Amino acid sequence: TEYDWLAGRDEDGAVVTFTGKVRNHNLGDSVKALTLEHYPGMTEKSLAAIVEEARGRWPLGRVTVIHRIGEMWPGEEIVFVGVTSAHRGSAFAAGEFIMDYL
Repeated sequence: TEYDWLAGRDEDGAVVTFTGKVRNHNLGDSVKALTLEHYPGMTEKSLAAIVEEARGRWPLGRVTVIHRIGEMWPGEEIVFVGVTSAHRGSAFAAGEFIMDYL
């Protein structure tokens, strides 16, 4: 699993994960489905750049970002971000930084 891979380094004392889901509402309106599109190649480069920026700011171990595309319904997962570091402060800060960019 993703967690097993993230937690596989003994140097890291912190594993922070975030999972974003489709809500059933947005700004007071009901949401039945959400469709996300992307530009192949460009999206992967952008995600890699965000991760590298985070690595430049905090001492990180492993980082993974999984972002779904296509049609999704309320309750389904949209995004998963996992970050490891020797200490929780860096892992939490980097995870929040990555999510803010997304």
